[in-house]
Amino acid sequence: MQFLALLLIGTLLFAGVDRTLPYPTKIDAGEIAKQVYFVNHQLYLDNQLLKASKTHSILIVRRAKGKKPRVLRAERYLNNDYSDGITKSKDLVIFISGNLKGTGVLAREFMDEEKSLEILMWLPALRKVRRMAEPSKNMGYSAADVAFMEEAKLRRLSEDKYELLETRTMDFEFGQIELKPSELDRFSKLLPQKKHSLKAEVYLLKATPEENAWYDYRIDYVDTKHFTAYRTDFYKEDKPIKTIDRQWVKVKGIDDPRAYMWNYWYSINPETKFVTVNYIPDEIIQSNDKHISSTFWSESTLSKIKR
Repeated sequence: MQFLALLLIGTLLFAGVDRTLPYPTKIDAGEIAKQVYFVNHQLYLDNQLLKASKTHSILIVRRAKGKKPRVLRAERYLNNDYSDGITKSKDLVIFISGNLKGTGVLAREFMDEEKSLEILMWLPALRKVRRMAEPSKNMGYSAADVAFMEEAKLRRLSEDKYELLETRTMDFEFGQIELKPSELDRFSKLLPQKKHSLKAEVYLLKATPEENAWYDYRIDYVDTKHFTAYRTDFYKEDKPIKTIDRQWVKVKGIDDPRAYMWNYWYSINPETKFVTVNYIPDEIIQSNDKHISSTFWSESTLSKIKR
């Protein structure tokens, strides 16, 4: 349960990657890595609310080969609007279905990259908030076989070395989960059914962990204009062990050319065929709400979550 709850939520060269990072005028491997970090952390936003409606919510679908899919529904609330010089962001995820219904996780990320995440977890069965240690970024993710938490929160820029392999124009056919009619419920039937593809000019950015990890290196295929990573291939002994595809949408009302967020995140292990999908419908995306107070991202909010 701890792992699932965490699902949604340096060196001088990379120090200071925050909301002030400008759009680049010169490109090298390090600069691309910083821009990808900026986009993945949605640092172009003050805040974003992904609150469920009666029909729409974040959907998390996990399926092992030959098994029925498991579907979880969730909400997410992100706040980057801090000026205390200490907090970079706070990220609140609330599960609203399944065995995790009523569970909430509040993750606080610090400006100082040397500090671990502060993670508070509301356990509805106990009616208590527990403080949790930051999970290891170097696990194999065998339980859910995903790497969202790693790429969005855990891995610091200074922990990898980067190499720009080439720039090329590519056609992408994005991975998509295919469910039989008998596997659909009133929520999973809202998943996109039409496969998505696009053609884009991308940087091939190789990242190699400085210390031992669950993979030897990864290659990101990064859009040259928006710095969105369409695909990431992870390798062990030069063999692919995981592929992640991301489909991106422009965030409305923000002029920054990097203001894109993924709304369909697909991961597959080529050996086990374990598939994970995270889907965010357009209907629930609300950005830069000026009426919500930063006090919402607090332990008090966690303790008020209804079972």
